[in-house]
Amino acid sequence: MIDKPSLWSMLHPDLTARLLIVIIFLLLIAVGYAFGIYDGLVHNDTTAALNSFAALLLYAIPAFGLLKLKRWARLVELVLSIVFVIIGFIVMFGYSMTMGIITIVPHGLIAMYLLSDDCRRAFGLLAKRD
Repeated sequence: MIDKPSLWSMLHPDLTARLLIVIIFLLLIAVGYAFGIYDGLVHNDTTAALNSFAALLLYAIPAFGLLKLKRWARLVELVLSIVFVIIGFIVMFGYSMTMGIITIVPHGLIAMYLLSDDCRRAFGLLAKRD
């Protein structure tokens, strides 16, 4: 009988649980935008479909890069998270407190984790602990 590799063995060995949570969050948002593409196409709203497609790429590409522990993906997601935190503050003080908080909290947590020593160690930016 041939042993099949488990799903966990296919993941990078330095991938942390918290980084995996970030990746799952990003992929869930990307799936939501995939439904937005479908909705835009069904309603013949090309602009909405293209906006959803661009947003899907902004979430999915860094998520797959993070899954493979690519340094560029960490940098891209860190920049995007900081930009979304800034946008969240603009929304919070200019339009809707609730929407601002909903934007700031997850992206702020992602940025904080991507800046942590634990994450930098996983990406090989710090020496590993013995």
